Amino acid sequence: MYKIHKLIPNTLTNGEIENLYLTNKNIVEKYSLLDQFRNPSEYKDLFLSTFNEPYNELFVLKKDSLIFGILNIIKSADWSGREQYKLSIHLCDLILNESILDTINQLIQEKLYEYGELAVITLNNELEELIKKYTSKVNSRANYYTLKKDDIDIDLLNKSIEEYERNNKDFSIKYTDFISDELIDEYCNLFMETMKDMTDEKEDGYVSYTITPEKQRQINMSNKEKDITHNCYMIFNSQNEMVAKSNVRVSNKDHRFPYQFMIGVKREYRGRNFGKWMYASMYKRLFENVDFEKVFVCHHTENKHAINVSEWVGYKFGYLETIHILYK
Repeated sequence: MYKIHKLIPNTLTNGEIENLYLTNKNIVEKYSLLDQFRNPSEYKDLFLSTFNEPYNELFVLKKDSLIFGILNIIKSADWSGREQYKLSIHLCDLILNESILDTINQLIQEKLYEYGELAVITLNNELEELIKKYTSKVNSRANYYTLKKDDIDIDLLNKSIEEYERNNKDFSIKYTDFISDELIDEYCNLFMETMKDMTDEKEDGYVSYTITPEKQRQINMSNKEKDITHNCYMIFNSQNEMVAKSNVRVSNKDHRFPYQFMIGVKREYRGRNFGKWMYASMYKRLFENVDFEKVFVCHHTENKHAINVSEWVGYKFGYLETIHILYK
């Protein structure tokens, strides 16, 4: 019989931590997740310690002494700043049956009753039938892709950069590792303008992200404190107006997994391969200057243009993540 057990991380033995770490390794392999923790010590310090905080809870799905899944609840803010409880469900490679689903459902019911609303994060649609039992909205639906450094074709990038520069002599491409006050208004305006065209907006529970110069200044300060480099390529027209931008965040403390986010081109300038121009420039820079393992990016499942650009540079599909907002 399957049961869900709550764990208190600071009471776990070294053997129990190592068992959880190995279970996490299996889960990483199953879903093609980023393998962020190199040993049980990192798993303890960087993951388990999170659940010593109030409102954060860690659970395991067990049958007898065997672990078949790791579940956790974290209280965090959505993009609008509204706090919510998020239940993430990661299962080992097993065939789902009624007993497993009933056990997971008991936890969902308990927490939904407690909080009144619950964001449930599932991968690869494996719990869709269970979610259908609830009143819910999809907050986000995103395919995650990763790009290995070894999969970058640097010759292709160099040739592409030359081609795009030759074909767009009335445009200039610029790099920055910091959104300066000189650029911040244009950057935020372009961010918000291209955000409106994102296919994420079609989801009934989607919460739109808002960026303002003041918020970007706060991000700049946070990046500096955390030693994060905000790599950004921007394209300007002959009037020196910003018409496109692409971003990759790199942690200088652990640069194994940079994060690509928010590529955007003004509507009237699309169809000129600006996305590929920025990607070629960005990944040439990362290839030459950052000792990374994989860059990761997420795209809404219907954002075909962004997916095509990512696959062009070498990204491979990893998994589908869906966030459902469940209501009482």
